[in-house]
Amino acid sequence: MRRLLLALLTAALCWTATSARAVSCPQPLRIGFNNTASPPGLLGQGQAFADPPGWEVIAVREALSRLGCTAELLRLPNRRLSAALAQGQVDVALLFGITPERQRHLRFPLDARGRPDLAWAPVFGHLALFGRGGEAMAPGWDGRRLPAELRVGVLAGSVQEAVARERGWAVESVNAFDSELAMLQARRFDLLLTTREILAPEQRAGLVEWTPGVARLPYFAPAAPQFADKHPAWTRSFWREFCQAVRRLEPDVRPTDCGSVPAAAWR
Repeated sequence: MRRLLLALLTAALCWTATSARAVSCPQPLRIGFNNTASPPGLLGQGQAFADPPGWEVIAVREALSRLGCTAELLRLPNRRLSAALAQGQVDVALLFGITPERQRHLRFPLDARGRPDLAWAPVFGHLALFGRGGEAMAPGWDGRRLPAELRVGVLAGSVQEAVARERGWAVESVNAFDSELAMLQARRFDLLLTTREILAPEQRAGLVEWTPGVARLPYFAPAAPQFADKHPAWTRSFWREFCQAVRRLEPDVRPTDCGSVPAAAWR
């Protein structure tokens, strides 16, 4: 009996180790990242990756390893990365929030109702309003309603912009991520709506984060439409392995096991 149990356990372990590799690897395989650092997930500026590169890159490498695949990892400016993904010049890219335009042009994991499946979103960021240092929050702030005279800066075309417009806030669009804080300090708008995790600690130190936060914002690693249509099984396997790798490495940004939806997530 002991030998039988040992044999069954060995077989189960072998199946677990090899099941992730059951889908053949697409080649070439190109995975894109932003060329701007967002510590601690993505480190280094420009085309090169830092050493260490940040947990986003490590999680991708872990997922690829479990699938038995290799890929070319690229870094591009945000708009070029979005365009390259939509046009199939990059096969998968990190990390993108959900907007109606992105849902039209990119492929996300979908739930039974055909919506982006938050149960497999690898990252949930804390979406919040940030004011200038020394300025108090508006009285009665509840996470949703803002005084009509307050203008909110958002990155153009981002999910932050979609949330702000959905809430009916007065929006000031910013064309470049690197300009957001400078425009806030220059009083081009009153508040900045962004994800806490993409601000470096020294940047947050000069700001006032409004509480409560706005939402837990899901981020995905969407695929190019042509790639997802050609390699649907591999794409699903990569999404699963990447989510689980992030959960192991950074449980704070993937707060529940993959396959379940965290509370207070924005849909």
